[in-house]
Amino acid sequence: MSCWSPELTGSGFLDTLATSLPETMRDCNVCPLELDGDIRGAALVFQKNSRGRTVSISRRPSERARDESSIIVGQSEAIRAAVDIACRAAETDDVTSLLIEGETGVGKELFARLIHAGSGKQTDSPFIALNCGAVTKELFGSELFGHVPGAFTGASRDGKAGVFELASGGVLSLDEIGEMPLDIQPFLLRVLEERVVHRLGESRARPVSVRLVASTNRDLKEEVSAGRFRRDLFYRVSAVTIHVPPLRERGDDSLLLLEHFNRKLAERRDICPLEFTNEALDALQAYRWPGNVRELRNLVEHLHLLARDRVIGLGHLPAEIAEVPALIGSVAGEGSVLSFAEAERQAVLKALAAEQGNLSKVATRLGISRPTLYRKLEQFGIKRSYA
Repeated sequence: MSCWSPELTGSGFLDTLATSLPETMRDCNVCPLELDGDIRGAALVFQKNSRGRTVSISRRPSERARDESSIIVGQSEAIRAAVDIACRAAETDDVTSLLIEGETGVGKELFARLIHAGSGKQTDSPFIALNCGAVTKELFGSELFGHVPGAFTGASRDGKAGVFELASGGVLSLDEIGEMPLDIQPFLLRVLEERVVHRLGESRARPVSVRLVASTNRDLKEEVSAGRFRRDLFYRVSAVTIHVPPLRERGDDSLLLLEHFNRKLAERRDICPLEFTNEALDALQAYRWPGNVRELRNLVEHLHLLARDRVIGLGHLPAEIAEVPALIGSVAGEGSVLSFAEAERQAVLKALAAEQGNLSKVATRLGISRPTLYRKLEQFGIKRSYA
């Protein structure tokens, strides 16, 4: 890397440059760059440190968070609002506990990793994830807080650190926290309040510095009312709450995700992406996706593995997706029964006439995005000039 200033030349320039370098670059060699006998710039040569790592300049946490947010595919207002809250919360060191709510399969762990990327920690700070629904009641305390040798039957001979110790200095993601046994919850609350852990069978207090990201597919307020979740713990973990919307509330994001997974799988297998007919795309967009993003990704994987043709039509889709009911509408007259495609076509024509061809207003009136409207115009052979 080189730098040059027309105001500073000669040895004074090198001295000024050396003293103005950030601390992470102080070990660099500053080599002068000469032109016609004068020092006109300098090259910074990065040395390897004693651990064999090259010196690097870390990006700010906010920049890392914005980069990480790119893996959350979607342009709907609902998903963008959730990403914005996650990024802003991650940049605030005062927020030590967050709660991510959302149905199964919406991508809650991606948001936990987004918060980790944006936290004011080192780039190599730990990210530890524990699924509370996959831990037996008997082992919960050991998994969370660790244990000393011989603390209980079956305990590790050498002892074991819990996830709080492993995540110290970084982020601990407790997935499905609503599954945590009620008798363990007071101990979790104590760790969050005192910021120390005691391994099972040990009186020694071990300080921990952890940002907790809890996630759940349950309504924790209802769990509190039912007595299955402690009220004080709920308020402790929900200092900031992020609601990740289900796929059915994200509009055209289902088609963006379809394209994303289709392209990624094609690249992985070094083949061409699948092509989808308009009828198949309509059915996929109309489906309510009870399994959310995970269900959509699994469908694309299934089609890549089992579809004989590279063009996917209604016949390639599962029955629950392909069976789009005929619409009974009043577009062409009261009591008339239209096919799904014809009802859509007439709805587009009616909206175009009502909005006098203004495509932005037409898309808003129909509740679709402009790209989807363009696809419908092409699908139904409606000329732009008509619009």
